[in-house]
Amino acid sequence: MFDALSASFREKRNRLLAGRLGDLARKVEQRDGRRLRVIDIGGAPGFWTTLEADAAADVTMVNIEPDAALPARHGQMAFSAVAGDARDLKRWADGAFDLVISNSVIEHVGMWSDMMRAAGEMKRLAAHGWVQTPSFGFPVEPHFALPFVHWLPVPLRAAIVPHLPHQGYEHLRLGSLGDARRAVEEINLVTAREMRFLFPDAELLRERMLGLTKSFIAAWPRGWWR
Repeated sequence: MFDALSASFREKRNRLLAGRLGDLARKVEQRDGRRLRVIDIGGAPGFWTTLEADAAADVTMVNIEPDAALPARHGQMAFSAVAGDARDLKRWADGAFDLVISNSVIEHVGMWSDMMRAAGEMKRLAAHGWVQTPSFGFPVEPHFALPFVHWLPVPLRAAIVPHLPHQGYEHLRLGSLGDARRAVEEINLVTAREMRFLFPDAELLRERMLGLTKSFIAAWPRGWWR
């Protein structure tokens, strides 16, 4: 049921993002006579092939290991895959893109200092941004689809997660203490206060499920998303 509800949230979120993406692409084309330049930090091909955006855009997808399955085109959008680290994207100048997108990535880049570096890179690369991440305050941890485990200390999480029915991290043998510890340590969910600190000039949007905040979206400039 949680997976089904999460899928419905993604569909709604993607519809809204597709509309904003198309609007921004048309604005850039009319104003500057060129295609929209987008950087997707930590993105996956499936996100874009289900987005259904009508946008003349060149999308640069940055991952530690570029995805070989990335399509060359989807509709009016053209894609390229580049190896890179969200914490250090100095190969691109300030404002090199029109829009930065990052979907459920910032919670995976490392500890707080790493998250600050990644947020700084996202903010400097584009005048428009859309950064989504799950909420620490929601009772179900979305990566494992387990209730409450993200509120426990790391050693306890690593000890119990392998023994509970869970999803995600199929590539790791969570029966190994090393793999279990690695899996739980690479997920650092944030609170609303922390998200505002990372993106102080953005509008903080909330996706709610049963009255609780399931995830945050930092969108800038303010008012762009509405």
